Amino acid sequence: MSTADDPRHIGENLLFPREELASDIASILKGDAHSPEALAHLCIILRNAIVGGLEGINRASDTLAAVVELTFTHSRAHAAALRLHLLSQEGLLRVEDEPVRLINAAIERSTAGARAGKAPGREKRGAAERRFRASVSR
Repeated sequence: MSTADDPRHIGENLLFPREELASDIASILKGDAHSPEALAHLCIILRNAIVGGLEGINRASDTLAAVVELTFTHSRAHAAALRLHLLSQEGLLRVEDEPVRLINAAIERSTAGARAGKAPGREKRGAAERRFRASVSR
């Protein structure tokens, strides 16, 4: 099934067809001689849409959300998730290390923190800032 046929994408209001956007992202991330032009083209289209008003802003927002989604398949997180999935399919993981269990636990921790009004990792950043300030004031 192509990305254009995926039912999750029906009714999207993107500035480009999804498959064209996926191709442009792959070209940009490849870093070949055409990457700068592809990136500039994407930015110009997004800028023109934003300048065009509310409809353009909404379409640019939807397009940027699709860009984030489409870049995932090129990420280290995707590669790691794929390796974990393959280990799971081969029966090489412990039950507690199954991909869906790990991912859902991380999502639950993050959403529970958000519901409690805490930003994930905030404690760590605050402690690092205090140590930095203390070292500078010495």
